[in-house]
Amino acid sequence: MSFRLEGASLVHANGHRALREVSLALAPGERAAVIGPSGAGKTTLVRVLGTSLRPTEGRVALFDTDPWRLSASALRRLRARIGVVHQSPPIPPRLRVVTAVLAGRLGIWPTWRALASLLVPGDPTGAREALSRLDLGDRVFDRCDRLSGGQLQRVGIARVLYQRPDLILADEPVSALDPTLADHAVAALVAASEANRATLVASLHAVDLALKWFPRLIGMKNGEVHFDRPTAAVTRAMLHELYATEGRVLPTQGVDAIDDEAQPANVLALKRPGCQ
Repeated sequence: MSFRLEGASLVHANGHRALREVSLALAPGERAAVIGPSGAGKTTLVRVLGTSLRPTEGRVALFDTDPWRLSASALRRLRARIGVVHQSPPIPPRLRVVTAVLAGRLGIWPTWRALASLLVPGDPTGAREALSRLDLGDRVFDRCDRLSGGQLQRVGIARVLYQRPDLILADEPVSALDPTLADHAVAALVAASEANRATLVASLHAVDLALKWFPRLIGMKNGEVHFDRPTAAVTRAMLHELYATEGRVLPTQGVDAIDDEAQPANVLALKRPGCQ
């Protein structure tokens, strides 16, 4: 398994319980979208999987290893196998785009190459290729403070594409993009997952994107897994119940409308190119 959670719970210092006995597992190459209303625990789940948060209860295994029993060096090697796309990428504004993308492999390069790449980009061709998949190939040598928020999000995605990790975690990766660019960016993540047999978990606000691109949906509510089912088995009634606290309105990116007919929810999303 790429990861397994068994009864994982997380209580913050202020007493707020962000996760409640979450049990999940994904095998190499699997793709799942995590959806749910604001405050459902989606970001906390991604952070636990990325080892930036340690659960207060339960067990976590990444690549059949308990990350919290590893030495510091072994934990760094484990984290190098995980690529994280943040909603607001932590990229220094004065950094050049090429350096931000090449940083995806700092964890696997030898120290001398990592340090050298900070001064002179060691693989500008590879960085440009990753950026081109997101229509940013012409911005490779720009400074990051010259980019818009949506462009920075795409740079963060390009960094993970360049990294080629075994596990891709994306936390609201397209929140600053228009519908066309959002669809294109999620498609790039899916293509990377398929090409490298990488596991992909994406926390998405837009239900239509989740329906279109992911064969498995994990619905979260109040820190709990509300449902975990193949997309084809998720009904619109289940989605409306998931978003009951938001007036049962399903948030979408505008990729396709979700109507009120009594059909499986996935029928209402646009099909992937080449799918029947």
